[in-house]
Amino acid sequence: MKRYLPRRLVVFWGTLALATPFSIALLDKPVALYFARLQAWRLLFDACAAPSLLALPLSGLYLAWAVMQKLRGQLRGETALNRVALAMSLATMAGTAAKDELKWIIGRSWPAFWLKDGIYGFHPFSNSFYYGSFPSGHTAYISAPLAVLWALQPRLRPVCGAVIALVMFGLVAGNYHYLGDVLGGLITGSVCAWGTLMLLRRD
Repeated sequence: MKRYLPRRLVVFWGTLALATPFSIALLDKPVALYFARLQAWRLLFDACAAPSLLALPLSGLYLAWAVMQKLRGQLRGETALNRVALAMSLATMAGTAAKDELKWIIGRSWPAFWLKDGIYGFHPFSNSFYYGSFPSGHTAYISAPLAVLWALQPRLRPVCGAVIALVMFGLVAGNYHYLGDVLGGLITGSVCAWGTLMLLRRD
């Protein structure tokens, strides 16, 4: 098991698993109120979160291109595919699917509805648009591909970490998500990245 699940990864997930409920209990509301007073900076916050918008369409385009190339007989054997791009794309799709199910199961209200209408809490299995804040989907599907890149291209780790942190900051500062939501999204995305890498691993 040690071969597949490094101790540092267990420590990372364990830390996030502890930090997330701590944030929900003590930090989420004060942080949301603080940034609600800084909405003059909204364009900057949106720019910070913007890279997350690229992950899903780029992953879909790459997978569609790979399928078309395969059907046309231009890809012969798995070595013809860019394994890093394939793993990143599959992890993004997995993270997107996972966050959708978790949002429905957990049913947390959005910061905007709490700040404007006082709606706060968890309503599991709710289909209402008021509930769907946890985990952060944008964090999940930016951290999933970049966690794959982190694992496969160590020299790019500073860039990957910086982009993920920037997106998380933008989402919280723009009051799109609570701090606890983006921590949950980071768990979701990184777990999906790890699972993708395990499935594609050559033993």
